[in-house]
Amino acid sequence: SNNLNLWNINFIIIKIFQKIIFNRFKKMELNKLICAINRLTPEAKPKWGKMSATQMIWHCKKFIIFYQNEKNYSPTLMTKTLGYMHMFFLRHIIKWDYDKYPKNTPTLKFFDPARAKDIDFENEKKELIERLKMVNKYTKKFIINPMHGKITRETFKEVVRGHTSFHLKQFDVL
Repeated sequence: SNNLNLWNINFIIIKIFQKIIFNRFKKMELNKLICAINRLTPEAKPKWGKMSATQMIWHCKKFIIFYQNEKNYSPTLMTKTLGYMHMFFLRHIIKWDYDKYPKNTPTLKFFDPARAKDIDFENEKKELIERLKMVNKYTKKFIINPMHGKITRETFKEVVRGHTSFHLKQFDVL
């Protein structure tokens, strides 16, 4: 009976710890991202890479659209393979520390910033902010996307948060 109670206490402690670690996309974190986006100007220059600030905002918005599988993309064997390798990299190599993420890595065609043409900067900022709020409010336990397959809500929010913050740091607003 004591072993069972000890096991229950350990289980509860582990669950609380998981919530603390994986629930970074809280209101405070969302507000930090929104403030950083609002500090961004079309003239902002990146610390690395070739993207303009407008292309970066568009890229982050398109990433969320893709990651939510809003357009019902059918994953290819290549996408699935790269996706599983990418998730392994995020979890076990950089351990969710996006400051360790390599800079200037190629991106998927759907959210390639070179495809961003005739974009209204202020409108893109508003759309990105609305999408981040939508991600923050996501309540389903899992999401299935063409890149990483079936993932938890917490992983979904962390990938979007990490990707967006990585690029906001690229433009020195976060």
